[in-house]
Amino acid sequence: MIRRPRLEDLLCSARLTAVVAPAGYGKTTLLTQTPTERPVVWHTCQESDRLLGPMADALASTWTRVPAISGDVDADQTARAQAIAGMLCDALPSDVVIVLDDVHVIESGDPAAKLLEALCLQLPPTARLVLSGRCQPPFSLRRLRFDDELVEITAAQLAFTEDEAAALLDEPGEVHRITGGWPIAVRLMAEAGAVDHPRPEPLFDYLADEVVGREPFSTRELLRTATAFDRFTAELLEELGHPSARTVLVDLVRRGLFVEQVRSAPGWFTLVPLAREFTADRLPMDEWERGEVHAVAARWFVERGEVARAVDSLAVLRNWPAITDLLADLLRTKGADALLAATAKVPHDARTPRVWQWEGVAHQVRGDWRLAANRFERAAAVDGLTAELAWRMAWIQHLRGGPEDALRICDSCPLTGADPVAESLLLSTAAGAHWALGDLKAAESTASEALERASGDDTALGMAHTVLAMIAAAHGRRDELTEHNDLALDHAQRAGDVLGLIRIRSNQASHLVEAGEHESALAEIEAMLPLADVTGFATYRAIGLHNRGEALLGLGRLDEAAADFHAAQKAFEKAGSWLAAAPLVYLGEVHRLRGDRALAGFALLEALRLASAKNTVPHLVLAHVRLANLYRHDDPERAREHAAKAVELGEGVGRVSALLAAARVGDAKDLCHEAYAVATRRGDRAGLAESLELLGQLENDRILLDQALTLWREVGDPLGEVRVRTAQAVLVGGAAGERLAVEAQHKAAGLGARLLAEAAAGAAETCRRASRPAVFIQTLGGFRVLRDGEPVPPTAWQSRKARDLVKILIARCGRPITREALGGLLWPDEEPERVANRLAVALSTARSVLRAGAGVVAEGDAVRLDPSLLPVDVVLFLADARAGLAAAHRKSSEALSLLTAAESAYHGDFLEEDPYEDWAVRLREEARLIYLQVVAVLAEHAERAGEFPLASRYCLRVLERDPYDENAHLTLVRVLAAAGSHGEARRCYQTYVTRMREIEVDPRPFTANRPRTA
Repeated sequence: MIRRPRLEDLLCSARLTAVVAPAGYGKTTLLTQTPTERPVVWHTCQESDRLLGPMADALASTWTRVPAISGDVDADQTARAQAIAGMLCDALPSDVVIVLDDVHVIESGDPAAKLLEALCLQLPPTARLVLSGRCQPPFSLRRLRFDDELVEITAAQLAFTEDEAAALLDEPGEVHRITGGWPIAVRLMAEAGAVDHPRPEPLFDYLADEVVGREPFSTRELLRTATAFDRFTAELLEELGHPSARTVLVDLVRRGLFVEQVRSAPGWFTLVPLAREFTADRLPMDEWERGEVHAVAARWFVERGEVARAVDSLAVLRNWPAITDLLADLLRTKGADALLAATAKVPHDARTPRVWQWEGVAHQVRGDWRLAANRFERAAAVDGLTAELAWRMAWIQHLRGGPEDALRICDSCPLTGADPVAESLLLSTAAGAHWALGDLKAAESTASEALERASGDDTALGMAHTVLAMIAAAHGRRDELTEHNDLALDHAQRAGDVLGLIRIRSNQASHLVEAGEHESALAEIEAMLPLADVTGFATYRAIGLHNRGEALLGLGRLDEAAADFHAAQKAFEKAGSWLAAAPLVYLGEVHRLRGDRALAGFALLEALRLASAKNTVPHLVLAHVRLANLYRHDDPERAREHAAKAVELGEGVGRVSALLAAARVGDAKDLCHEAYAVATRRGDRAGLAESLELLGQLENDRILLDQALTLWREVGDPLGEVRVRTAQAVLVGGAAGERLAVEAQHKAAGLGARLLAEAAAGAAETCRRASRPAVFIQTLGGFRVLRDGEPVPPTAWQSRKARDLVKILIARCGRPITREALGGLLWPDEEPERVANRLAVALSTARSVLRAGAGVVAEGDAVRLDPSLLPVDVVLFLADARAGLAAAHRKSSEALSLLTAAESAYHGDFLEEDPYEDWAVRLREEARLIYLQVVAVLAEHAERAGEFPLASRYCLRVLERDPYDENAHLTLVRVLAAAGSHGEARRCYQTYVTRMREIEVDPRPFTANRPRTA
């Protein structure tokens, strides 16, 4: 061996080392002989490593284990790669060196390429990644180059210098001239003793005459056989008629000729590329010989459990039935990717129903529901709809098409008892569909029958107990819920059913949220989400994110909850799943609590549309409840309609919420008492607290409010505490009441619950016997006019044009507009003479609503709104925000209070309900831009002060309005890691990478590993 310190010193000197050169330049030799005391993970890439699963297993080495299930083929491979990279980085030593040789087999579009890029970006700063191959690594290196995180070793650097060649040759000059320092050529010429008479003939001729030609016949025959395989063992070659294979291979490796050991797989060898090319060209096997070799090899591989390699040999033999027989073992041992790679080798005209079914199972495991359904339909077209095909197809429909579509498939398959396990799974799927449709009686009887037919199969038992747990939760039978959930978890673990485990933990988290046990729910989700992330089940990951959002909402962490609901809704929407209604319902509630009425309405009405289309009762009930709460003050009649519909539908799931919504809009104490009774029976502590809270308000009962406050504190819901404190402040009155209200206001503002902060501020004003402005206009998060603190109902405006007139005047920020221009904006297609009359009526209506036209100033032929006479929230926000930003620039102590007040006042974008009106665009964009600047400064201040949870909430608020803000993404990752939330920091980093890729920006490495720079 020739030591090459000039190159060895370059290796591992940066985050990524790329060794790029053609075959024969000594890349592998350099990597092998470079000494290191660091822990090393070494892998030589092959064709199968282009898939995510095999590459993840190789990188995991002995340090950890990656679940073998693959994720969504299109939607989730990048996210899964990021999740696996995070898991690997957490498991591997912080100073590990990861060496991947022959990385040129990985192409830029391959799933494995995404994993390598993610790993490179997420490695700790002390770890190193070395990629060696014949071409550049399969991902962009631009940012790594720019940040000095990359070292490149090229063919020119790998070529032997004359001094290095002198270690092999006494007179290297002529050899170096002929070979150009090509290491393998120099080494082979030295091996052949061609030092005195080097010849410039083509290298293959030289190898034939001087190198291979000098080897024994047995060695040449061994090389011929070895070309049939990408890697091989001595035992395999012995089985193929080379009894001295072990001795020959050891000798060739020792001499550095033709063969090298596969470092990542002890006992396996591979031909060096040049030897493979030469042997295939000069010592080829005919078709009969190749067939004989693969026939023996296939049997040998099967006997040793090397199923994937057996499939490769059987494909050469075109033995499709034998491949079909191996598919079950292949899925069990190597996962869905390997099975699909195997079925891809089988021509369509040679595929049996078994092949189509197994391919459908693999696509189902990967989350590609469309392809899975297609394959199952092909299998059913030949064999008919078996119970196994039916439950798989029904489950796909349950997640994608809706519960009614799932039931149609279930009902079309008669239960004959021929396959009791599959029939049990089919019945459990039908029971879940009945539950989603609100038919709890049918759900329970069907799930009980599924349990009876399970025949001791752990997967079937786990699924039946899962549905029975859901039914028990809907009935409020807590003991049964716990028992069924524990049994489901136990059976799923015994079956190794990762999908079942994810579903069970997700359901358990949902049950815990319903019981008000939000911290316990978060613990369940933290156990479930890594499985969903790494295995790549986009639909179940979305369910987990939704459930986590519910728990966070229950804890008053609105910004984090909103981020989870947004992510879940997008994932469901991308998958075409009806489940998108669920996060929209809760997103609407978050928007309402933050005072963004327009966005709340958009989200809730869309949720109602989706739930109505699929008749999913739980979502319908919640959507009506949330809409009733949203419209309670602005449109009481509409609120009553939604509340009545919620009560009509909510017999099981959502019953307490429906009753309370109806009680709230109708001041109905009897409904409060009924809600209290139902919540008591179900063990619903949050429902109990809300019932007591509303009863206390309706009856002006301080004792009931005290009881509600105690329960909200036990549940850990600060939003409930704020509401009760505000109600108590009104009852107490005076200075004591004012103090309570101010405390509630500050707490609500810190949580981002602007609606509650506003209510608390109103209570404080009442206690101070000071009224709000006679007229106050809100435009941030939706338009409304408040008179003496009460919203003007829609009927007071008589027409929408009068409202639009006021909006246009506000959007002009006090600048006058001529009557002609104003009329043109309001009635662009009308004749001028008609417009003048209509404008006069609209102005009169607006002045009436605004009480004698306060603030609407007529100056000749022009009209303007004077913000000094008529308070408008966007004007006040901009004043506070600009003053705060200026103070921050001066490093003034008053900056923080000004900026915090401005941030709290921003309920949403300016006139969100008018997204397409040109006259609103300029002010909307100006206010949004200034808001983002305000929040960025607040996030920076919170991070410097070590207030990491607050900093993360501010970052989430920025990202909600600008998902491509790189600084906000990286700050969020950094503060989450600083707060000890390392798993969540990884997940947020994955989101950052996805967003940057969408705008074709190379992401920065994982910032939690990097010191913060100015």
